[in-house]
Amino acid sequence: MAAARARGGAGRRLRTCPRGHGGEGRAAAGRGRRTPDRAAARTARVKFLVTGGTGFIGASVVRNLRGRGIPVVVGDIAVDADVAQRLDGAEFVDLDVGDRQSVEAVFASQPDMTHCIQLAYLMSAEVESDPPLGARVDVLGMTHMFDAAARHRLQRLVFTSSETVYGASQEPYGDRPVVEDDFCAPGGHHFTYGVMKLLNEFMARKYVERSGVSIACTRPAIVFGHGRKRGSVLWAGEFASNPAVGTPVRLPFSSRARDTWIYKDDCAEQLVRLALAPKLEHFAYNNGGECVSGAELADAVRHWLPDAQIEFDESVPSTPLIDWQGGERLERELGFRPRPLLEGVRAHINEARLAGGLEPV
Repeated sequence: MAAARARGGAGRRLRTCPRGHGGEGRAAAGRGRRTPDRAAARTARVKFLVTGGTGFIGASVVRNLRGRGIPVVVGDIAVDADVAQRLDGAEFVDLDVGDRQSVEAVFASQPDMTHCIQLAYLMSAEVESDPPLGARVDVLGMTHMFDAAARHRLQRLVFTSSETVYGASQEPYGDRPVVEDDFCAPGGHHFTYGVMKLLNEFMARKYVERSGVSIACTRPAIVFGHGRKRGSVLWAGEFASNPAVGTPVRLPFSSRARDTWIYKDDCAEQLVRLALAPKLEHFAYNNGGECVSGAELADAVRHWLPDAQIEFDESVPSTPLIDWQGGERLERELGFRPRPLLEGVRAHINEARLAGGLEPV
């Protein structure tokens, strides 16, 4: 399969997945395309609850909403003070999604809440190290949020599922993009996290069917950017954050391993657009992104940082994920495409350099 999608070199246009699944043919994508729903949001009476709002994706979601002038309440069990001080205009409340009374207290104190983006979740490594806590937060906590959204008649709740719902390998799908109607039974999974996401989706659909509440989810591939602090894919930050400040990095997979990558701010934009859309045609949406090999990823970093020291573990042929995720459904409905990999990597590098007191590239 790798031979079918040739690698690009440093400074060259990357030959990755065909147009429509990522790649440089989408240079108009990403930033600067928020005008229609920005205007609508400012005239509508909306207020968002963002759970896990000081987390890696959550902080980008909060900044996105505040940039639209939308009131935001951040609910978190452990607010990251360093992140919170950079989220101007947001209100912060204590929220333990695994505790139904805590969830009810937040909704009771915010009767004008209209939307929720639910991101409070333990990552895969945390679930594996403490399964009871993982089930309390990731299964019970998610169900509490669905239940509250239905009972309090929110206009919409959007949550992140994961590409891990498709299992631990590209092999069952062949050399093609994996789409929303594809399925992997629990026996084909590597991560407990992925099976929990399957259950979350099942429960969400039950609430939609029984109560009519509007719930939708995205299935992010590898979300990259500076600031990831926990989970089993810390390398999705380190691959660029380390070289950005002159530190070598060794990635735990082969240079031939292929994955789909999306920048965190584009993931946030998709979540916000899904929440604000007047009507959705589907329940689940792949985020999509750009499908590249480890070597192409390193080339993208070296395009901006020619001296970047990036090594791979060639004894590990692939990550325990699908390689290639198609995002056409979401692109078609929202009219938004994630930015090209080179642009996302540059933004990632510059955020890391800013944190390190260095000039941007």
